[in-house]
Amino acid sequence: MVYPKTGSVIVRDGREMAYTHIQASQTPSRSVCFFFPGASYSFDRPYLYYSTMLFLSKQFDLVYVHAEYGRDNADFWNSSFAKRSAWISEEMQTVVSHVLDVYEYERVFFLGKSLGTVPITCGLLKESRFARSSAILLTPLLTEEVFHTELLTLTQQVFLVSGTADHYYNQGVVDQLATSKPNMQLHLPPNAKHSLDVDLYVDDSLQVLQSAMGELARFLDKQID
Repeated sequence: MVYPKTGSVIVRDGREMAYTHIQASQTPSRSVCFFFPGASYSFDRPYLYYSTMLFLSKQFDLVYVHAEYGRDNADFWNSSFAKRSAWISEEMQTVVSHVLDVYEYERVFFLGKSLGTVPITCGLLKESRFARSSAILLTPLLTEEVFHTELLTLTQQVFLVSGTADHYYNQGVVDQLATSKPNMQLHLPPNAKHSLDVDLYVDDSLQVLQSAMGELARFLDKQID
């Protein structure tokens, strides 16, 4: 049984951003993972749903941040990626700070899907208080220069999943990470797209999901030993 509570934080321009705090048991855990969805990839989609199950099974509390990423805001989407990155990072840092002021945790993890990997890489992991945090980056935006430049500076333990058929996949960046960043574990399923599905092949897509969750479980076990 899980124990969810809802809350909200005032962020940029006085807007309210909701979050859901989920306890793995009746007593708070020592560990928490913040989940940041994609722009069109919600918490009930496969990779966030099964990641949720995995973290809860390992007695992590979770925080779902219900980010809208400038939805219906033309100024946001018409601005440069660098400006959008700063905008998103500021808002997510506000939410994370609020939650950590309310709940005390010894260990903080971050998980993001697609656009949700931006505030982790370009904001949160640059803070000294998260120098020992770990991150899971699902289908990150490797083709964006601002993003992959920041990614190459990270020293934290990172599990990164990117399908080779993802339109954000960047072989040059992957090669750099593989050769120069021993702190990063790469999982690169062949022919998987941005959704991590393999076209309309059900069996192949399920195999990708299973392998990614298996690798994530092993990554987490290393971090929490």
